[in-house]
Amino acid sequence: MLHHTAHRAASALLCAATTVIATGCSPAGTATGAEGTASATGAKHRFDTMTPEEIDRQAREALKNTTSMRFTGRASSDGRQVEVDLAMDVHGSCNGTVGNSLGTLRIIKKGSLVHVRAGEDFWRATFSRGMTAEQAEEKVALFKGRWIKPPRMMSQTLGRICDGFNVLVGGLGPASDGNSTREADATVGGRPVAVLAERTATETTTVYIAKEGKPYPLRGTVVGGTAPMDLTFSDHDEPVDTTPPPPGRILDPTKLR
Repeated sequence: MLHHTAHRAASALLCAATTVIATGCSPAGTATGAEGTASATGAKHRFDTMTPEEIDRQAREALKNTTSMRFTGRASSDGRQVEVDLAMDVHGSCNGTVGNSLGTLRIIKKGSLVHVRAGEDFWRATFSRGMTAEQAEEKVALFKGRWIKPPRMMSQTLGRICDGFNVLVGGLGPASDGNSTREADATVGGRPVAVLAERTATETTTVYIAKEGKPYPLRGTVVGGTAPMDLTFSDHDEPVDTTPPPPGRILDPTKLR
């Protein structure tokens, strides 16, 4: 699961977010650090009698059954980087932000209903394609600080950002190929974790698995290679807040034309 979980998460979020942000809307956060820790009592944990592959399998099964999750951190591919702080669920609902060098997009999605808000840089990059500089700045001024409820096609494009959860859960591959190792235990966000790592000639993939409660992966990192990443996974099975923005902060949809 090490490579599969980490890279599926990174690829899903990167693909959707890069497509939306880099190509525009036409037709934020860092990962929680992990610190080394040792058992204060010396008591054995069930993981201590398991192989890395058995721990990996338990984490994979727990992840397959979760209904929602929050992703926070950074993912990169071929020099493109996305920062994400996004809660998603199995129904395609989401709430959070994604961003890259062109700007940051805030999105709230429930079903087919999408609301988005973005900074000036994002809208300027979007409207600079197909508009004069003067026209683009007029649009930027109109959208600045406001939420919008996009037309159908734009909503479908932006909504792809929220498909990452299903891609992650549905695309889990087979368990580790036997090359993973158990590293020293650590903590993520104050929670004790077992640390599994897989190393190749060019990269190291590490997954931090909760030792308390369900054995959910709480963090995944890839160091080296062409797709480095550092993502934390939290709020497992917590409802995603899809409360729409206040009506007074949503731009009149007729002005989108």
